[in-house]
Amino acid sequence: MNTMIDKVSDDLEHEFDVFYDPLPHRLRCFGHIINLAVMEFLIGKRPPTTDSYRGPSDEEVEQWRKRGAIGKLHNIVVYITWNPQRLQAFTILSDGLRLRRDNDTRWNSWYKMVEWALRSKVRQAITIFCAQEPALQEDILTPSDWTTLTETCKFLEPFQDATIANEGNRNSICDVLPTMDYLLRHIETSREITEVPHLATMMETAWAKLADYYEATEDSPVYSAATVLNSSLKWAYMEKTWEDKNEWIEKAKARVEQLWSKTYKPTTPSPILRQSVAPGPTAIRPNGYKIWMKEQKATILNMDDDEYEAYCREPVMMISDPLKWWLERAQRRRFPNLFLMAIDILSIPPMSAETERLFSKARLTVTDQRGSMNIETLNLLECLRSWDRSALIAQLERGYVAPAATDAMPDI
Repeated sequence: MNTMIDKVSDDLEHEFDVFYDPLPHRLRCFGHIINLAVMEFLIGKRPPTTDSYRGPSDEEVEQWRKRGAIGKLHNIVVYITWNPQRLQAFTILSDGLRLRRDNDTRWNSWYKMVEWALRSKVRQAITIFCAQEPALQEDILTPSDWTTLTETCKFLEPFQDATIANEGNRNSICDVLPTMDYLLRHIETSREITEVPHLATMMETAWAKLADYYEATEDSPVYSAATVLNSSLKWAYMEKTWEDKNEWIEKAKARVEQLWSKTYKPTTPSPILRQSVAPGPTAIRPNGYKIWMKEQKATILNMDDDEYEAYCREPVMMISDPLKWWLERAQRRRFPNLFLMAIDILSIPPMSAETERLFSKARLTVTDQRGSMNIETLNLLECLRSWDRSALIAQLERGYVAPAATDAMPDI
């Protein structure tokens, strides 16, 4: 990703004489960050991947075995699932339950492998199978190994919860910093209470990896801005979470203020009232009371006040969907420019999962018979498909209409 945005920056400068700083525009997939932190905990530097045709070598098996309980379980699962006869023998012992195997791309495959192996029937079947199989004698899981696997599974549960909570199509980047805080504290607590010394060391490596990416969020003001624009968090969240790191808070505030001032803040103050046109001979006489009331509201709200500062002064309120809150007519009227900033930022997903799903589904549109479809047409079709699934348009007897159409566009 760094290579791509560096290339974009160079091309914009050379071809259009436009300066584009790639660093603050670099947003990372949160799912990838979780994956790196957990894999650092599980196996650190990964041994060579098993060849899909020849199977694991003796050297590879030994390297996995040195990883402890998780490596021995990996060897057992690979050995059993590699051969149909072994797999059949195992399923007889486990009453039809098959093993779940880890893979190279997703950390939660390891979590599912461990969680599944800890189920009573599967665990019993593994114990019996290993005792009967000469090739697995060095990989037999001891009571201590099973204790380690149990603690490992318990340690990974919050990472699984965090992944599920952030991978949907209704999640926002405003959840990234709070989720990272949650996971860092979970690692710290787990490290203090674990009774398995080498697990504590593994947890430290996971903490270090996650902390590195936490610090990397300082490169872009978007992460802090997203948290602040969540009206149920605002700066109060960071002031409480980072209470011993005032320097972090001040730097974050300066970055968000700069983003607001340079990109979204209007250069001229918003008028309190629109100028009225002199009534013609047939014009309706203005309602004096309504004019007076409008002046009072303008005075109370102080429409010349900085929108961002006014928003930050307001108390935190409990809401479940920050983006939906900003789309309400009231917010669009009170904060016409900050509203645009909120929509731009809060509409950024924390993970690339939904984007990847959309990309994969596009394959269903571009079939062999539609190979010549141009990009613009594909773009339109995928937008319509997405809008239809998300209920942005409602089906009528003779076509479609946007639900709540009067609220669809800003009323400023």
